[in-house]
Amino acid sequence: MFDRDTVTLSRLFTPRAMARVAAPPRGAGRDVAAAAVLAAQARSRIGVALAVTVVQLSLVYWAGGSANPAKLLGIMFAYAAFSGMFAIVAGHVGRASPAAVTIALAGDLSFIFAITIAGTTPTHYERSLFGAMIVVHIANFYFGRRQAWRAVVLSVLGYLALIAIASWRHYAIEAVGELWTLVIGTGGTVLVIVNAGNVRRRLRAIVALFERAEEGDFSGEYDEAADLRPDAITRVGRAYNRVRIHLASMVLTDPLTGCLNRRGLDQALAREVGRASRSGSELALLALDLDHFKLINDTHGHLVGDEVLRAAGALLNQACRAGDVVARTGGEEFAVLLPDTDAAGAFQFASRLCDIVRGHPFPPARFGGEAIRITTSIGVVAGAPKPHGDFTALFSARADVALYVAKRSGRDRARAWSSDISSSDG
Repeated sequence: MFDRDTVTLSRLFTPRAMARVAAPPRGAGRDVAAAAVLAAQARSRIGVALAVTVVQLSLVYWAGGSANPAKLLGIMFAYAAFSGMFAIVAGHVGRASPAAVTIALAGDLSFIFAITIAGTTPTHYERSLFGAMIVVHIANFYFGRRQAWRAVVLSVLGYLALIAIASWRHYAIEAVGELWTLVIGTGGTVLVIVNAGNVRRRLRAIVALFERAEEGDFSGEYDEAADLRPDAITRVGRAYNRVRIHLASMVLTDPLTGCLNRRGLDQALAREVGRASRSGSELALLALDLDHFKLINDTHGHLVGDEVLRAAGALLNQACRAGDVVARTGGEEFAVLLPDTDAAGAFQFASRLCDIVRGHPFPPARFGGEAIRITTSIGVVAGAPKPHGDFTALFSARADVALYVAKRSGRDRARAWSSDISSSDG
């Protein structure tokens, strides 16, 4: 007998509650990945900044530009220090929040616009937009679309700041032309982000299909109609749609009898349980075992035994309705799933199957032998799915119990599962 405190604790420490306590904060995996990317890219960022600065200094030296080398070197060293320290901190902490990633991207853009002001005349300020597009692409590829949109906003603000600074210094610039340059550059960048997001979404859909296929679920197919402009990804989706039926046949079908195998039956059972739960209908499951099948193998050989199994699978399929499912679940074990069938109808059908198998000759004609007579034992379970627990596993277990009782009761018969059934019935 439990006291009140014990019951309270048992309610508090449920598996779901423990999972919430043990689960990492939302976005933790994303933050860890972002920190790893920032740490790994530090050398590349500094290297690119150094290369850009060297090019600018070369132009100053060879072309006699008006840029101040000291300013260029100062900007480069400041950016290198920023990127290096940022990478060290991110690597040490092991996580980089979205705000930290935005700050890192702002540092990249600040370097681009600062080096543009220090090393380029206002007539060539549009060059900074090319660098900004590279930053936006990196943000979209490594950190996601949200960071890419933030980089776009920062790029627009940075370019507007360039125009404002040029106007403040009384440089001769055409403001309207610069704004048009900004609009065109921003529009192209936005188009790249939208297109990349569309590609990423469709790739995720294909990956999800393959992940389901890895688990033996081939029910989903790629939606080709949703691709208004077919491209390479569409061709991949079409290729999957073409092969998924063949893959399903290989993975879910018993090669000897052509019936479903155990995995195929589990999927069909889960699907029908879900459908019955939604519609409020009943379903039934029959577990069949060919009686004394080992004696057939020992007497006539395994080739004849295989022939009998093929004939048994075909016979069951012929006896079933169009929506019923026949599976071979073991050596001489079969199962029949009957949607929209109550207990009385399932037991009646199981009894008829016993009569059909008993009266059917299994002639191994290809082997020149006489007709073989066999019988079958059947366990029957039927009912409406229950919303709690693993109903599919319970349903299958009850069918197996009823089959065991049928075999213990003398074979060549059907037994229905009930709450008072036991393996000692005889």
